[in-house]
Amino acid sequence: MTTQTTDPRAIRTRQLIIDAFNQLIKMKNFDQISVKDITELATINRATFYAHFVDKYELLDSVLTEQTGAVMKTYFTCQEQLSTDLMKRMFLSIVEIHESMNTHCRRGYNTFTQMIEEKVKGQLERIFANLLHGQKLDAIVLSWGMYGAYADWDIGSTVRAEDYAQEVAEKLWAFVQPSA
Repeated sequence: MTTQTTDPRAIRTRQLIIDAFNQLIKMKNFDQISVKDITELATINRATFYAHFVDKYELLDSVLTEQTGAVMKTYFTCQEQLSTDLMKRMFLSIVEIHESMNTHCRRGYNTFTQMIEEKVKGQLERIFANLLHGQKLDAIVLSWGMYGAYADWDIGSTVRAEDYAQEVAEKLWAFVQPSA
């Protein structure tokens, strides 16, 4: 039931809801946060909350989409040419997303790492599909491969993220090179 509007009041109210949620997630686990908690902190009524979000899960989904996209935009743009450098920056954006979420949502981070993974892989898949002119299967392989490499690195690699990112980028580039 998410509303897409340019009404400044609606935009401001939506931001109040998101800000309240972001404050609460720093203090409580996600499952402990209620719509009532959000509306009280945002100083709005429940009906207003439900005019913007179906429930707190849709709010979480919206926040994760926004935050992962914002981090990715600091590392690359979708108008770039596919290259090892771009893939390296994509990998580093995944590292930053997880570090940021773990810092920002320390108490609830483990609760929604799976949602973060789905968001990141989905966004990477769309970007790769665009860069590869609609080659969906290649885009899926690249996005899942990149995320899988991140997961491997995160488990306890002693290699610096930048060095691991370079290696991942070179391996993925070798995969995509014959079709590029």
